[in-house]
Amino acid sequence: MRQFVKYSGVLAISILLSAGLTGCGGGMFTADKAKTEAEILQGQDGRTLWEAQAHLQYVDIVDRDMAGPANGHPTIITADELRSVLGSLYVNELFGITRRDVPLFSPGELQTLGIALANGLRQADGNEDINFVINGKHRGLISSETKTNTGRVFIGADGRLNIIFGLIHEEFRTHEKSTGQPIDRRLHPLNPGKRKFDSKPGVRVSIDKGQAYFIDPKTGKERTDWIVLDIATVLAAAKNRKSGDDGTVSPELLEDVARSKQETGNLRDDVSSIKEILFEMSDEIESLKQQIKDMKANSAAP
Repeated sequence: MRQFVKYSGVLAISILLSAGLTGCGGGMFTADKAKTEAEILQGQDGRTLWEAQAHLQYVDIVDRDMAGPANGHPTIITADELRSVLGSLYVNELFGITRRDVPLFSPGELQTLGIALANGLRQADGNEDINFVINGKHRGLISSETKTNTGRVFIGADGRLNIIFGLIHEEFRTHEKSTGQPIDRRLHPLNPGKRKFDSKPGVRVSIDKGQAYFIDPKTGKERTDWIVLDIATVLAAAKNRKSGDDGTVSPELLEDVARSKQETGNLRDDVSSIKEILFEMSDEIESLKQQIKDMKANSAAP
């Protein structure tokens, strides 16, 4: 009976997984949904510009963490411009045995951060920064994965956009892998970056036109967690890529094509795996059927 329950469970899981694969946008392949501007702005409360999951994810106006030249706030930059600037950021990650550049922010993250940060930069003063903690669906080796990005954002006195990252594409978990115990975020918070020290994230941003790592004046070395962006240069480069003026294919288009190819391949591999499981189970199922048949026959015998 235990064996019957075991294989029935596997069969049920296989059927559910098959349904998830064939359903449009369902299961583990659900796209990272971008919220509307009204939904994002609706969550504003004082210095909290956006909040989700009981403040586990948020965009907040905060006091700057270190004395220095005043920030260039308040400043006007549109949500579309910020989405373009943030969308120009890529990170280099290892997939199997190969490395490739992938977008730092997912479409859902870009939508939320573009609106919330633009709103915050219009309100913040020279002694305030904007912190964010946000999760997004990102491409994994086998399927999409939820990853966390955290950062501290401000416009410098020179008009350039600064982002000090705490976490970059950190795997998001609610439970410890080793013990299965829930993670207490009061003890293990998802912290944005700080001016005071380099958080040394496990993934680095791939620098492009108008982007640079911040040079620590004390050490003369690059900060691995702090990037500075010349907004005008980045926007001009993004416009050229979209229009094809530089004779190259847009990296956004290449990413969409690559993402589609991988998801199609993942679906094909998952279906093949399910077929193999069902094939391997077929003998066991037939054996169980025969056992049930024999049991019924024995119970019916006088």
